[in-house]
Amino acid sequence: MVIPSACSYDDSDLWETVNGIEDRVENLEPASTQMNSDIKALQTIIKALQDNVTITSVTRTANGYTIVFSDGIEATITNGIDGASAPELSVRKADDNLYYWTIGGEWLIADGEKVCITAVDGSDAVTPQVRINPTTREWEISTDGGVVWTSTGISAKGEKGESIFADVDTSDSDYVVFILTDGTEFRVPRYNVSAPLFVVQEADGTQVIHCGESKSYMVETADIAFYTISKPDGWRASFTDNTLTITAPSEANTFAEQEGSVDITAVSATGTSIIVRIFVATYERRILTFEDADAKFPAYTLEYCAKTITNWSDLIDSKQYGGPMLYGESGYGMDEPYTWWDKGNTELKHTMPTGYGMYCYWSGGHAISNYAGTDLTQGDYTHQLMVYGASGHNGSANFAVHFGYMDGSSYNMTEELPALEFGDGSEHVVESIWIMNTVYAMNCYISGNGLTAKIGPDDWVKLVATGYDAAGKKVGETTFYTCDGPDNIVRDWTKWELSSLGKVAKIEFNVTGSSDNGYGFSQPAYFAYDDVTVLF
Repeated sequence: MVIPSACSYDDSDLWETVNGIEDRVENLEPASTQMNSDIKALQTIIKALQDNVTITSVTRTANGYTIVFSDGIEATITNGIDGASAPELSVRKADDNLYYWTIGGEWLIADGEKVCITAVDGSDAVTPQVRINPTTREWEISTDGGVVWTSTGISAKGEKGESIFADVDTSDSDYVVFILTDGTEFRVPRYNVSAPLFVVQEADGTQVIHCGESKSYMVETADIAFYTISKPDGWRASFTDNTLTITAPSEANTFAEQEGSVDITAVSATGTSIIVRIFVATYERRILTFEDADAKFPAYTLEYCAKTITNWSDLIDSKQYGGPMLYGESGYGMDEPYTWWDKGNTELKHTMPTGYGMYCYWSGGHAISNYAGTDLTQGDYTHQLMVYGASGHNGSANFAVHFGYMDGSSYNMTEELPALEFGDGSEHVVESIWIMNTVYAMNCYISGNGLTAKIGPDDWVKLVATGYDAAGKKVGETTFYTCDGPDNIVRDWTKWELSSLGKVAKIEFNVTGSSDNGYGFSQPAYFAYDDVTVLF
């Protein structure tokens, strides 16, 4: 065996490699700083577009551009920096005419929802942050101000990096064109001193105004000699005292346009004009109340229990546990599902999911109920359809009770989550649903039972609603806490907004939480709901 002498070993190539790696690592921090700066710049550009803000100057710098807007805000765009293969962050307009963040061409999702690039409905705008993990050397992203970081799976390899911006085209005297690395382009008008000012406040995205109702907007104006307003058929719009008022058509006006844009053309004394466009849409609200007086569906028969259904009360089982409608005549399941359909109204439909090759409420479902009370001594499975309180929402007699959950535990054999779907096969926006705890759940939250401990300071139970389109593709997710520690338990009917899911054909509901008795989620997976509002 020949052993080379240590003194004759030439390690110059090794050190060149090490030094090259160190040089690239040193570039990682400025690369992430650049990315975060560009993210803020892109957010400023999109807000300028939505607020009708113009550009007063574009200055080329050694590292990129400095953009100054007519509202005094500045944005800095940088050139690419060697040292990182950056994640492809961009933005895209959704169906609601708002812009949302994307990463790698897909929606950036936080808490189950798309992340809007500007503030919506009084909430703060979300500015994603990126960094490079010094250990894994992977790009990470945060949507909560840097509290939680999630890997993008993209390695900062030390290759040539890119800015979010591929180019800034300043050749047009009327516009500045911003081109992103994914090919997306944004045209922002340049400031014209002779142009009038007409800025409508809080009018981002599509303004949903319900039939026959009006909505007013404050407007900032300057140098307006005259203006004209065009609108969709059936709509009304007026401008006075710096207030723009838009009124949607009434439900009786069946010939009115349901959506479109209100366009204001403002002209200055010198004849320079601008056009401000506000997207609008109107819907009819239909509510699933579960009240007999509101039942429009045709009579039908649940053959497995020989029960003819003519109204909502006919769907209430004769006893809360083991009854023939939810458990079959034998009490051990049936070959056909318990089902209902709000046909002729909201079109919402529920069919009991299958489990263990049969249908039975022990595998989950949405049961119609009128059982109500506050006696926690009845807080057990034999009173599983009892809402905590005197009645349904707003004093109504009937409501629905959900049971069913998936938690990933090998002890939970749930095959399919209970869901609401539109029986006519169409897609609609479910605006909201009213939620309340059951007596069974309330008793376990407060006192626990033989299967679960009571809720502690750090314990929680939340509902998860997942929306799907007609093709079965997931389109959104939103959550609602029925319990967040012992001092925050839902004790009154509370509205859960679901409109963030957008248009859906189906919504699945799951119950999840922190309680685990060693066999998975251990709190009762129940909640009551009522008055489901759908937009048509």
